[in-house]
Amino acid sequence: MPRIIRSFVHDVRATMIGDEISLPHEESHHLSKVLRLEPEASMEVLNGMGDRFQVQCLEVNSKSIRIRIDSIERCPLVLPLIRVAVSLIKGKKWDDLIRPLTELGAHRITPLITDRTEVRYDPLKFKSKMLKWNRNAMEACKQSGNPWLPKLDEPISFSNFLSENQEKERRFLASLSSSVSCFTGEDQASDHLALLIGPEGGWSGKEEALAEKMGVEGFSLGSNVLRVETAAVSALTVAKASFLP
Repeated sequence: MPRIIRSFVHDVRATMIGDEISLPHEESHHLSKVLRLEPEASMEVLNGMGDRFQVQCLEVNSKSIRIRIDSIERCPLVLPLIRVAVSLIKGKKWDDLIRPLTELGAHRITPLITDRTEVRYDPLKFKSKMLKWNRNAMEACKQSGNPWLPKLDEPISFSNFLSENQEKERRFLASLSSSVSCFTGEDQASDHLALLIGPEGGWSGKEEALAEKMGVEGFSLGSNVLRVETAAVSALTVAKASFLP
């Protein structure tokens, strides 16, 4: 299978085959210097909004690559849309978690502040982190070919999360105390699902009681204690296998 070269450009909104545009400097430098792209080469461009462009390179240099759009594929969202809400974990672990969740097609990723979350949330410091998370998600889209960039939320407390969108989302809370063995084929999914993944120390009793009171459904990923990042990726994988057509 030939190598597929992809680029990600947020503001590509060309709607006509034959349109010519220039890629931004950062993408142009990577494509020309690292991937050694040459004129007349074919590649794919994603914009994170469901559009997949097949393009041909017209001019190539490290500052700007000019391309022509040869075809456009509009990729519809696949229901149900799955939101992964995960207890915030330290540093690089969270940065790295963005990638597989994006590759697997998470529609939305929400960091949770729980009773046992070890990370201190400072809104000012998290602005720069959000930029890094978005870059990681864009890189994951390029690697996987996912045409939809997930929405990345700012951290929110567990109680506030439960209070929002109660009627819109069907919610599942991963818990070692749940007697439900993950998802079953009999589950009738809504168009919006949310998977809640707790911290290393697990949910507090107060949180589990609140979730049950708010109608959140419990599920289990087995009897073993998983790392947060392992649980998040596993839950999304199983949910997609269970609910997607």
